[in-house]
Amino acid sequence: MTGELLDAWEKVKELSAKQIENTLKVWGVDPTTPREQIIDSLKVALEKESNIESVFNSLSLKEKEFLGILLMAGGVKKQQDAQNIFIEKYSFWTFEEVIKTLETNLLVLDGMDGIIKTYVINPMLKEKLINTFKKIPEEIPLDSLQIRKDKNLLISDLIIFLSFVAKEELKLTAKKEISKKDQERFIEKLHIKNESRSQFIESLALDFGLIKISGDQYILTDKINEILPITDEDLIRLFFKYIFFGLESIEGFKRKEIFISRVNELNIRIVLDAIKKVEVGTNIYIKSFIKKLQNMLFDEKDENRWIYFDDKFFEKVISDYLLWLGIVDGGFKDGKMISFSLTEFGRELLTSERKASKEPTIYLDKSNKVEQKKILFMTPNFEISVLSEEIDKIALFDLNRFADIQKADIVSLYQITSETIMKGIESDFSLDKIISFLKKYSSNDIPQNVIYQLRDWASKYGKVRAFKGIFLVVNDMPLFLEINKRIQNYIEQSIEPNIILIKEENIPKIREILEKNGIFIQIHIEGYDEKKESFLEKSSENIDLKSEIKSIKEGYLTGLKKEDTEYFFREEGFERSMDIRPNITRDLIEASKRKKSVLLSYFDLEDKVSRTSRINPLGVVVAEKRYLVGYDTAEKCIKALRVDVISDLSIENNEFLRPDNFTVKNWWRKYGRDYSESKKKDIPIPK
Repeated sequence: MTGELLDAWEKVKELSAKQIENTLKVWGVDPTTPREQIIDSLKVALEKESNIESVFNSLSLKEKEFLGILLMAGGVKKQQDAQNIFIEKYSFWTFEEVIKTLETNLLVLDGMDGIIKTYVINPMLKEKLINTFKKIPEEIPLDSLQIRKDKNLLISDLIIFLSFVAKEELKLTAKKEISKKDQERFIEKLHIKNESRSQFIESLALDFGLIKISGDQYILTDKINEILPITDEDLIRLFFKYIFFGLESIEGFKRKEIFISRVNELNIRIVLDAIKKVEVGTNIYIKSFIKKLQNMLFDEKDENRWIYFDDKFFEKVISDYLLWLGIVDGGFKDGKMISFSLTEFGRELLTSERKASKEPTIYLDKSNKVEQKKILFMTPNFEISVLSEEIDKIALFDLNRFADIQKADIVSLYQITSETIMKGIESDFSLDKIISFLKKYSSNDIPQNVIYQLRDWASKYGKVRAFKGIFLVVNDMPLFLEINKRIQNYIEQSIEPNIILIKEENIPKIREILEKNGIFIQIHIEGYDEKKESFLEKSSENIDLKSEIKSIKEGYLTGLKKEDTEYFFREEGFERSMDIRPNITRDLIEASKRKKSVLLSYFDLEDKVSRTSRINPLGVVVAEKRYLVGYDTAEKCIKALRVDVISDLSIENNEFLRPDNFTVKNWWRKYGRDYSESKKKDIPIPK
């Protein structure tokens, strides 16, 4: 031990003036200390537990993780072994930086095992570092907390979002995201008002096929009719399985904050197994709970799992997802969740002790023999009070179609206006349905002034109409009558005796019919391409989400032949990997087969900037994510680029020379696992 310590102090002597200054600052020693007194001063500083804790707390997560690896190994580990574990999660350059910092701080020393280099925890600090490492956060008093019970609120907020989509023209940005303004409007309607919650609900709706992208907006799908009759508890069970154990994450949604990688799935099981063992209703401090789990892995010397244990991630799992699902109740202080308690429903869910679910009594009983619950109160000023815990999903969805939520709470408050009534009627919820709904669920008689006003508002609907289309102007009455007869099925409306309104998409068909009869149209429309007979080319984003996801779940890409393995490879274990932008994938494969270069616009995840590159595409790989494998003409190397970061692409006319006998399958198996999550390692092109 003496020899090892002597080496440490000899190392100090070898440090530059700047390095010595940094070392002294770290340990709280006066930087102006004379050089001959430095070692003595450091020896005193290293003995103080308060200094050790301060130095430890100043370390980054990466530096703490490397210390942990050494401590689990008894304080000594061969350089190569330590490096292999560390760079599995990080990079070699990060490894070098971490070593430099720890050695400067005198926490780690160089050692030798024969001729093999080792890293050694400073013997003066080893035991104290272990104690510091495993220290459980001091628990704060858990009394006087605000307890939040979120069970069923997630379902309510999901229904509010779906009805919001049904009655609002929810425009999407070029990146297929809800505009900031619309998102803020939606958040204001939720029981839990934060962006993370709204993004999570949006992801659920998309991933379960309840909504889809149509042009530049979201629309509802028929899938909603399948989930509305499902009991709330069964729906929560479905969401739970989906989030933690079920589907692979769908690429392309930045709002998808929770991801289930193989590593995280393993760690989530640790957390869930621990939670289900606690007593129902017992209030538990989150930080100490997670730290105890981490220490368990530390004691078991399970370094491979321990290094991936992310306390911030698991705090989010507990305080967001488990709370939202009603698996735990949350204890809040100053607006932050600091504790949790397992619910009875949570215990049943985690232990698979499922009770028989009760069928909803509202709407599902078509005999009308069961008395409907009176869950609303209607006031003369068009306000509706709602018992949030009593209303079922179908009734809630219908209510939100013709009324705006003002306050989401145990008793929620809704407001009816002329605008909300019009939106309800436009979403195919007629005035008769609205009045019938109010009579069915109101605990009081509907005020007469409300009935009169509703009928007055509805009577004005449809009196004034707006159209989008193309006008055919015919300056000859006999010709007009002939045209009118021949294209009758494509006419939206006759405006004037010689003016016809038609839809833009019907122009090609109308031209075909008329030209066959010797009648030619002179087109005076800005932006119309007569050769293509269209205004704009179809966007690759205008896809049928439901059908695309179905095709990919079945293990193939639409239009991809089995013999195309030269250009496409699906790594084993990722058969259900989904791609929210299959047309982009198909374009890349098509360009690969045609040997056509592509100009890509994409977001560099490491440097956080947008870039443009010209790539010779060689194929597509499906692994934990989707990757384009291609030759970068500027950097002159083959690289893999995540498909979900590509914002735009164009196929060029120039043809490139594909390497002989090159397949993405062979390349990926040789080099694919060398890629980090964000920026890919460049591999020279094969000869």
